[in-house]
Amino acid sequence: MDSNWHKDVFFGLHFDLHAGEHDTELGAETTYKHIRAELDKVAPDWVQYDCKGHPGYTGYPTKVGTPSPGIVKDALKIWSEVAHDMGIPIVVHYSGTWDIVQWKLHPDWSRRKADGSLVGGEGWNPHAMAADCPYDDQIVIPQLTEVIDWYDIDGCWVDGECWAAAPDWSAWSTDLFTQETGITAIPRKPADAHWAEYMAFNRRRFEAHIQRYADALHARKPAFTICSNWAYTARMPDEVTVPVDYLSGDFTWAFGLDNATLEAKFMDSRGLPWDLMAWGFTTSGSMDKAKWTTKSVAHLAMEGALVAANGGAYQIYDTPVRNGRVVDWHMDVFAEVGKFMRARQAICQGTTSAPHVALLHSESHFYANNHPENTVSIYNEGVPVRTLTGALALLLDNHYHADVMNEETLLRRMNDYPVVVVAEQTHLPQALKDALVAWVKRGGKLLLTGSHIAQDYDGVLGVTAEGEPGEEVVYVPADGGAVNVSGSWQHVKMAGAKSLAPLLKTQEVKRGVTGYPAATIKKVGKGSIAAIYGPVGTVYGDYRYPRIRSFAGNVLKALTGTMPVEIDAPPYVQLTVRQRENQLIVHLLNTSSENPLAPVNPYIEAVPTVGPITVRVECAARPKAVALAPENTGLTWKWSQGVLTATIESLHIHSALVIDLKPVKKA
Repeated sequence: MDSNWHKDVFFGLHFDLHAGEHDTELGAETTYKHIRAELDKVAPDWVQYDCKGHPGYTGYPTKVGTPSPGIVKDALKIWSEVAHDMGIPIVVHYSGTWDIVQWKLHPDWSRRKADGSLVGGEGWNPHAMAADCPYDDQIVIPQLTEVIDWYDIDGCWVDGECWAAAPDWSAWSTDLFTQETGITAIPRKPADAHWAEYMAFNRRRFEAHIQRYADALHARKPAFTICSNWAYTARMPDEVTVPVDYLSGDFTWAFGLDNATLEAKFMDSRGLPWDLMAWGFTTSGSMDKAKWTTKSVAHLAMEGALVAANGGAYQIYDTPVRNGRVVDWHMDVFAEVGKFMRARQAICQGTTSAPHVALLHSESHFYANNHPENTVSIYNEGVPVRTLTGALALLLDNHYHADVMNEETLLRRMNDYPVVVVAEQTHLPQALKDALVAWVKRGGKLLLTGSHIAQDYDGVLGVTAEGEPGEEVVYVPADGGAVNVSGSWQHVKMAGAKSLAPLLKTQEVKRGVTGYPAATIKKVGKGSIAAIYGPVGTVYGDYRYPRIRSFAGNVLKALTGTMPVEIDAPPYVQLTVRQRENQLIVHLLNTSSENPLAPVNPYIEAVPTVGPITVRVECAARPKAVALAPENTGLTWKWSQGVLTATIESLHIHSALVIDLKPVKKA
């Protein structure tokens, strides 16, 4: 098998059971015939199956750990035989840092809270192992080596990882920290000296944990793929330094489009194959009291189209019956989703993002504003991800195609992008801020938001700060009215910039003016900088009010002017632009629902069609061909004076305008 088979897959299935001490019938009704028949319905490119879940018990008869007492038949053996006969990779679902059995058997291996007590045992908090304890060498590596040797497994999808990796104050960590740094006064809370260093040390030790098992398993089977669930995604924006073979994560089971969109946009910038996993079921209840129900074809198709349109592979997670049978009607649903996905594979797979707008996800900002005290993950998403989610939504809802990237990637690729957005990102390295300003002077268009930017970019924005930022109730004008964007705002006076909108103290547009601008724009060299002096991204992350969208859209339009691809469509139609040699692909995703969504109803029953939609694309020469995929109906187009104008009669869930361009003559 290829050294990294994941780069060629598109659609897959995931099954886990989290075997436990109270199971009595694991594998009892697992048969080759049944599993093969159900998988043949869906025809996945790869499959992931249960090995060891968070309880710590294996679902196969391990000789080096703790098998569940409920194993009747070795289901993993049967699944591996089916997968091998189908010619598809099989990956095991394996719980990594979270292991309740080993936490009970070896409390000396456990992570410790700042007060020295065990991490775990209360509610949802994971029972996490210390990164440098013997757990990897005595449990993780031997068990995964077993499944390689016994079943010729092709990879591991290690769950309970970065999102379960709490800060550790066990001797395993504190002694090593002192050994590495010479610091003997171990910080216990964010206000203590060396807190940031200790959190960074914890993150390095988590990466060392992945490195340890990845090196061992690659040595055992070079083609074995390593994936640590959510490693190097938006919740872990560090540069990739350990040998993972692809990135993956299971996005939120209810109202998951925000989560999936952000992760897709960020993971696509990382230079590795990636996929996103949709839960095949949803609930409106809390996880511990959930009444799960299988999603509709429309719901799963919308999520799959989003992932694929951004260049990723898509997998669906389902749970078998405890006796090992797969629910047949679930497979019927997934088979329909598979047909939808396969119809789009040719226009999605093997493409790269067209560089329009780059949205910064600064690792410096993320870790400076993310305080994982005691049992909260060292990769806690927190406010930084909420802000980023809102900023990305402002761009997408205003029909900008955007990519999300960390500091190093932005520095490498900045010159490819005409527009960069830095939304409420603090603690940026001075070298990055200097590079952004230099890029603007060369012709770039930069949007900055946040109450700190007047100080951080002093002398560049054409304003002077008046006093310090402060929390206040304020409004901004849009669409003939005003909208609440309360939070931390900076009052500024004009000093060469142009005001784009006033800051209001009431909802009265004419009588509520504060005398300060909410947004400004300034020509800087050959480029421009637009600035919003408050938390517009953060607020939009929590409140999707149309006037906030319009306010930000007006500022963006003043900054960017005409973009290479523009559409006339409702805000809920998401634009993604991809490319490959001599071809531009304009993806349109309809994220609306026929049934009203509510806190008690996250279920999408059906998606209404929308249209007509107009697409305008800058094309220097008349295209060789223009088509609508996968069904080339309801399309008219014309080309004139360097602009292709296409009208799409109606859009259901997803369609793509495929533009075959004439080859550019090389000089």
